[in-house]
Amino acid sequence: MPFPRPTPSKAAPSVAPAFYRLREVSRISALSRSTIYRRIAEGRFPPPVTLGGRASGWAREALQAWIDDPEAYRFTPPS
Repeated sequence: MPFPRPTPSKAAPSVAPAFYRLREVSRISALSRSTIYRRIAEGRFPPPVTLGGRASGWAREALQAWIDDPEAYRFTPPS
């Protein structure tokens, strides 16, 4: 399943963002906030990255890896 793109507007070209915030991740994955964070703790969902200050988001590539095979996805932290 290809990665969903945001709805295009007339003012800006249709370009997928590099990072997605929790609201978009929840919509894309059809998972609730608590389920997302529970799966992160279990290593079954990609963790967010800090974008600066209190902001965090999910990298498009990490979400695509989960979308490609959610049942087999396992996060392994870099060593």
